[in-house]
Amino acid sequence: MKIGSRRLIYSFFFLLFFISAPLAIIYALGFRYNFVNNIVEKTGAFYIKSYPRSADIYINNVKSRHKTPNQLTNIRPDIYTVKIVKDKYTAWEKQLPVYSGETTFVEDVVLFLENKEKTDLGLGSTEFLINHNNNQYAYLDNKNQLFITNVEQEKNFAIHTFDKKYNLIDWSPDNQYILLQDSLYNYIFDINQKKIDRLTINSKDEIIWDNKDSNILWYLEDKQLFRYNIQIPDYKPQVIDTLNNKDLKDFVLWDDYLIIHYSIKNNYYIEQLDKNNLLPTQLIENVNLGKLDVLLADNRQLIFTLSSKLYIKDVYQDPIIIPITIAKLHGDRILMTNGHEITLYNYKDNWQELIDRSSQIVSDILWHPNGSYFVSEINEKTRITELDYRDKRNYVELLENPWKKLYLFNSKGDKLFILTPEENFYLTIQ
Repeated sequence: MKIGSRRLIYSFFFLLFFISAPLAIIYALGFRYNFVNNIVEKTGAFYIKSYPRSADIYINNVKSRHKTPNQLTNIRPDIYTVKIVKDKYTAWEKQLPVYSGETTFVEDVVLFLENKEKTDLGLGSTEFLINHNNNQYAYLDNKNQLFITNVEQEKNFAIHTFDKKYNLIDWSPDNQYILLQDSLYNYIFDINQKKIDRLTINSKDEIIWDNKDSNILWYLEDKQLFRYNIQIPDYKPQVIDTLNNKDLKDFVLWDDYLIIHYSIKNNYYIEQLDKNNLLPTQLIENVNLGKLDVLLADNRQLIFTLSSKLYIKDVYQDPIIIPITIAKLHGDRILMTNGHEITLYNYKDNWQELIDRSSQIVSDILWHPNGSYFVSEINEKTRITELDYRDKRNYVELLENPWKKLYLFNSKGDKLFILTPEENFYLTIQ
């Protein structure tokens, strides 16, 4: 081969290298030419995670070779139909965008079983009581027999049959005792010894167990608040003298705080006090008269419902008041309904999002333990819905005509326990 030809070949490959090498580097960095827009742009990615794992991933109806959890890279910016599929589970699907140089996250996806197995736990009841840890509930049948359902053990236990009808009032924080009441007296039932003892105090407007000490009861009598030690014979109840000038209506114990509802003349107040020294930490004026239910109390926030209103009080701000019928707290977010709308409110970042609006009555709402899904009962139908608002919210129907009295998840969230007047059972949903 002549020298000139060799030089020409060398020059060609030399030029090819200097052209192709940068192109290969650009390609490896994720840049692609968009023939529609006639521009070079960087690709994006999907990160997809599901529970259970090892689900198939479809992008625009094309099955990926990857399974969840996984990252799909070098995807051109566009809108894609993402579908997550696993045998025996309801598929999850959304249309989601991929942006240049960014990763679109598809996380907290829960796949629910297509055939949700129902496990019967016996007859139901309208009289029930959930313990402080939300992992057991007690109920009485029409023969005055006491049952306790443990949602972590997935079992129902027949405990004792009483000789008359009682109301279930409260559960001790150590889960050893249940406070009972009839028309005249209060009683303590020892779950382990199957023993019932009548208290020296009569039936009161409000009586609850201390939230930390199983020996202490708190109760209202003649608009005064008392503490009562059940372990000391002939114990004389202690009145909380510092509250004597207040006409007490209701009270709640939360962590290290005592929250009281009272009136002075014709004005109603909510006050948060340190339970140990009874020093006030927050005061909310001009509230309604109603049943007090506390969602959170700490050294900065006080969140509670009173009658048909939700109050969110920060020590540095005026209270936020929202009309509601039901409100449930999970972390920094409150899931609430006014009867026709379901709304999500983040009280720390102060943002609100409408989740659903219905012409039918929303009769109940409940957080899933993972905080990414919730259960709602609307028009006698129960469904579980995701909170991810992108494109659409996936949901799965759980029950029709439930006539429920109680919904309670186990900690894992794969079983939903339901108590109705007719039956006690749980659904395996994951």
